[in-house]
Amino acid sequence: MAERCRYCERVLSRSNPEHVRHWPFCGERCEMAELGLWFEERYVISRPLGQVADDAAVGEADASVESPPEGAAGPTEDDPAAE
Repeated sequence: MAERCRYCERVLSRSNPEHVRHWPFCGERCEMAELGLWFEERYVISRPLGQVADDAAVGEADASVESPPEGAAGPTEDDPAAE
């Protein structure tokens, strides 16, 4: 089975230097087009990093998340990072 560009689905060849340089894309155009989709937030990571993929274990992972210590300062209304 031939590998295809992740963006345009063109067949890739390991003997083509353009394909090798931009792997798994066929060229810079497709590489930049997909990067633009990430910047536009059309692609997102649906689960927090480090969380297990097994649905049965997801509840266990959620239960082990530590909450911040009581009295810890959070963002204030004057803080521009709070927006």
